[in-house]
Amino acid sequence: MEDKKFEGSYARYYDLFNKNKDYKKEIDFLEQVFKKFNLKNKKVLDLGCGTGLHEKELSDRIYEMTGLDLSPDMIEIAKEKTPNVKFVVGDMSNFELNEKFDSIICMFSAIGYLTENKQIENFFKCVKRHLNPNGLLIIDCWNGLGVMHELPTSREKIVEVKGLKIVRRSFPDLDVKNHINNVKFEVEIFKNDNLIKKYEEIHKVRFFFPKELEKYMNDEEFELIHLCPSYEFGEELTEKHWNMILVGRI
Repeated sequence: MEDKKFEGSYARYYDLFNKNKDYKKEIDFLEQVFKKFNLKNKKVLDLGCGTGLHEKELSDRIYEMTGLDLSPDMIEIAKEKTPNVKFVVGDMSNFELNEKFDSIICMFSAIGYLTENKQIENFFKCVKRHLNPNGLLIIDCWNGLGVMHELPTSREKIVEVKGLKIVRRSFPDLDVKNHINNVKFEVEIFKNDNLIKKYEEIHKVRFFFPKELEKYMNDEEFELIHLCPSYEFGEELTEKHWNMILVGRI
């Protein structure tokens, strides 16, 4: 499953686009889940790890981390950022690391890039092979209930840092039948107010309904033990939430 959209410019500017993302809050949430469900050890695999910012925060908290991502460019950036962490180029729906983990996480809607049912099935098969007994699987993804309640709209994001100004406009094209949002990104990069680069990308991202993912889990003998809005452990998921967390145990 080779995909060039995650390489080159996308990888280079990824952290700038997401510089306001609260990674500390997300890792605090993960530790809340680990404590609630009595995770005994700290060996964690992150699928779709991107540039490794979750790895950096978790390794600082003395977790033994491995990150896997499809993009070699993303992995190179992650290695530079956190050299003490093991990073692997790989497909989250088809990987074999020959080791097991206490928890496997898949954050920032990364699972949504698996748009075919067979890929989802294979994702859970791979996860099952790599989890220790009583291991936890934690998935952050788009909530179909929320997507259909509040349909995606065009947006503009502007990031400015060290003389660079990056403007990214997004244009959604919802494919309801296939549970996919085809998002076109138009990106302009300015240096000292001069346009130096312009490009477009299409990202196909799948959204999921809670019972749908629970069925995929159950087929591989996972039990869904917790469901909530993303990073709000004690709240009940509703159609007003665009993102959700599912916690499964083998």
